[in-house]
Amino acid sequence: MTTDVTESADGAGGGIRAVSRSWAVLRAFTPERMSLSLADLVRETGLPRTTVLRLVDTLAAEGLLESGADGQIRVGARLIAFAAFADAAWTVPPASLARMQALAAETGETVSLYVREGTRRVVVGQAPSPNTLRHAVQQGDELPMSVGSAAYVLLSLEPPADRDGLIDRIVAEAGGDAAALRKGVASAAEQGWSLSHGHREAGNSGLAVPVPATGGRPPARMSVLALGGPTVRFTDDRIPGFVHAVRRCAEDIARTGLPPALY
Repeated sequence: MTTDVTESADGAGGGIRAVSRSWAVLRAFTPERMSLSLADLVRETGLPRTTVLRLVDTLAAEGLLESGADGQIRVGARLIAFAAFADAAWTVPPASLARMQALAAETGETVSLYVREGTRRVVVGQAPSPNTLRHAVQQGDELPMSVGSAAYVLLSLEPPADRDGLIDRIVAEAGGDAAALRKGVASAAEQGWSLSHGHREAGNSGLAVPVPATGGRPPARMSVLALGGPTVRFTDDRIPGFVHAVRRCAEDIARTGLPPALY
């Protein structure tokens, strides 16, 4: 019997392709698309119809998907337990979330907590801006590591010996300018924070600082605290105050705690 093996997302060999394909099927479902047809899944995953059909049958047998009499496929009840576990593992502690909310009120901008996951960065916690015009990302969103202040700071926290290879993989996967990425990362490493304007979207700016590894138990993975908002509010005269406020908040949440999964 032959095992279907391919490279894993981070470039290391040994990943099982059947698992990756099953995950691709599950990822096709979103809060806005809770019911999909087989044709929808084929289109969303880019996999052959026969492959998708086998995966759906296998996932349905495990209770992770359900096939309805109407031909629609929906998420299965067994995912409830996974959702509860993920929520417990990745929820920002109440004291830290309250501190992030206070920073959002103080600055008027959205506050987000990011970690690196392979060649992407993930929003693991957020306190939205009180303003109607605001930076819009949601907890769980995956964003590129090729641009943006949060990406630069996250990469600056990687061991220098590993950084170049990681940057090469990020650019190979997402595109972008490797020289500009290296320059942004070097600047973030030198000054301990990063500012970006219009990297992912014109008119949107971000400012990020690392969450220090202080407190009783250092995290297993480093995280970054970032402000995001319209560029018109990220004026030169406000940046020093933003840097000071975000750094104070990052120091506080290092003491009050990060999501349990980061330890």
